[in-house]
Amino acid sequence: MPPLTFLDLPGEIRNQIYRQLLLVPSLSTPRLLGDPPIYPSILSTCHKIHSEALQILYGINTFLAHPNLLTGLPRLRLYYSTISSPSLISRIRRFHIRVRLDNDPNFSAQKAQESFSGVEELTIEVFQAQFGSSDYKVLKLFEGVRGVERTRVYGSVTGFPEYVEWLQNVMSSPVGKEVERFDREKVLLEKAVHVRSGDAYDVWIHGGR
Repeated sequence: MPPLTFLDLPGEIRNQIYRQLLLVPSLSTPRLLGDPPIYPSILSTCHKIHSEALQILYGINTFLAHPNLLTGLPRLRLYYSTISSPSLISRIRRFHIRVRLDNDPNFSAQKAQESFSGVEELTIEVFQAQFGSSDYKVLKLFEGVRGVERTRVYGSVTGFPEYVEWLQNVMSSPVGKEVERFDREKVLLEKAVHVRSGDAYDVWIHGGR
């Protein structure tokens, strides 16, 4: 009986092995001990393993978007080389971008829309030099992004939670959908009406007790 080889293993088991060798936690996941090493050399084993492992390495990992070129020249981490191959970049479905509220960005709203619409996951990590000193003007560049399956905006955003919630919903809406512009006063009024309605319901149910 010939010896069992790696390719004789069921596909599900091979995928589990690829995940152990090629995946790192997303950039927004706290890591006390840093990132585990990855072993991309497995891709050079043979054509079939290369094809299977490539889907895991680029299709499941979250990549750091370039601060200016966005999905052009992404990298897995700052200490990894940038990726320039269009065919490899096209396989990436999960992006993490860091933006500063107190700096003028070097990309346009059109570029953000073209780069991130339709991706599987988009995380926007927000910074500012002095906490609470800037508004959400820079984040408006992402208002045209659509069709993202999972969105998250976090960091220095406690001063405008209503806008963050609105933006996450907008980016998750279908591609091509027109969305009403954000109106903070209207959102706050709707929340106040909702709270008052809830209070009235509680009084009616519990007799004000």
